Amino acid sequence: MSDQQDPRAPRDVPVLLSLLGLVAAFAIGLWAGIHYMSNEASLFYGLIAGLSFGAAFAFGQQIKNRFVPPRVKTSDWKVQAPGAAELSPARMAAQQARKIDVAFDDEEIRTVVRGAKREGIAWSEVSDVTIRISEGSLPQPQWIIAGKSGDAIKGVLVPNDAEGLDALQEAMKQRLPGYDNERSDETVIAAMSAMEGSFPVWSRPAA
Repeated sequence: MSDQQDPRAPRDVPVLLSLLGLVAAFAIGLWAGIHYMSNEASLFYGLIAGLSFGAAFAFGQQIKNRFVPPRVKTSDWKVQAPGAAELSPARMAAQQARKIDVAFDDEEIRTVVRGAKREGIAWSEVSDVTIRISEGSLPQPQWIIAGKSGDAIKGVLVPNDAEGLDALQEAMKQRLPGYDNERSDETVIAAMSAMEGSFPVWSRPAA
C-alpha cells in the first residue's frame, strides 16, 4: 500500500495562520463595532462587525480543534419503526453515496437509483412513516416508510432531497388513512427544523 497522502483530503491550517486570522478578525470587528456605535448604527459598519466576529469565532474553533480534537458523538438512539433493523448503518451509507429518487404507482412505493428499482413496499403493507435526522455537520432528514410483508419486516429509506418526494407526500395523504391531519403536518415541520432524532409521522390505525 502507498503512504502517499490523498491530494483530495482536507489539509490542516497552520496554527500560526489561524492565530493571525483570529487577531486580524477580532481587530477589524472591534474597529467596525466602535464606528457602528459612533455613526448612528450604520448598516455598513454593523455588517463588517458581524462578519469579522463570525470569522474570529471560526478561527478560534480551528485553533481549539488543533489542541483539543472534537469528540466523536455516539448515540444509543434507535429508529422506532418496523424495518429499521433492515436499514443498517452500512446500508444507509451506501445509499447516501448514490443519488436516490422515489417513485410510486397504484401498487407500491419504490426507491430508484439511475432508473433502476432498488427497494419497494406495497401501499397495503405500509404501517409506519418516520422521519429520521442523523447526527452530523449537515443533518439530513430521511423518510423511513416501513411495514410487514407476511412474516418479514421491510421498509424503504427515502432521503429528504429525493426527486419525487413531494409527489409521494401528496399521495400518502390520499392513500394512508389518517395521514392527512394537523398532527402529521406539525410533526413534519418539527422534523425539518431539527438537528437529530426520530419523528413518528404516521402509523396505520388498528383494524
